[in-house]
Amino acid sequence: MIPWFFTIILFCRKKENNRGTKMGKIKSAIELAMEKTADLKMDRAAVKKINITREGKVSASSFLDNPKKSDIMDLLNHYKGEEQDWFRSGAVETVLANLTLPQIEADLEKMSILSDALIILNCDKEQLNTMFDHLKQLFQQFLSNMDQLEEGLKQQYEPQLRQKEMQLRQQTGQEIHLTADSDPDFMKLLSEQYGRMEQQYNEVLKQAKDEMKKF
Repeated sequence: MIPWFFTIILFCRKKENNRGTKMGKIKSAIELAMEKTADLKMDRAAVKKINITREGKVSASSFLDNPKKSDIMDLLNHYKGEEQDWFRSGAVETVLANLTLPQIEADLEKMSILSDALIILNCDKEQLNTMFDHLKQLFQQFLSNMDQLEEGLKQQYEPQLRQKEMQLRQQTGQEIHLTADSDPDFMKLLSEQYGRMEQQYNEVLKQAKDEMKKF
């Protein structure tokens, strides 16, 4: 048998251990609550960043639609520190997203408004003007190369068109004149060649955009 006083000692130690376990559980609960609070603060900061960045995107889009009615400069100056960086980041992203390869000569005219938007967003004016001068030359070269590509392919495809005309004449007994622009096979070939050329120029354009983000 265990002496009665040992029984009391063991009982007391058991209660102390249980109390320690409960305290440990309480401490863990407090720590968990603090972690949740920290996560909540981080979530609020993340949501705030998303909202301000989105505001920058919307503001830039409005400027590109109608510069005279835009309040993008006031909104930019309204924010300070990292919040201004968030706004600027969203706005710059939208402006650069609109800087794309031209499809016709008239598309080059929109470059000036894109440049104006980036200058308002505190991009380095001198570096920006130099970059846009290079891009304008690149875009003009792109349009010229696209025209040359189409004309070159039409000349190469001419014998195939004449052969198709001959086959149709034999089948129908009628004279039929075909053009490259109305020929599905030619248009498919032209589209594929356009795609390859656009990919090459877009790679150069992407490098330029990445550089402008640093201005």
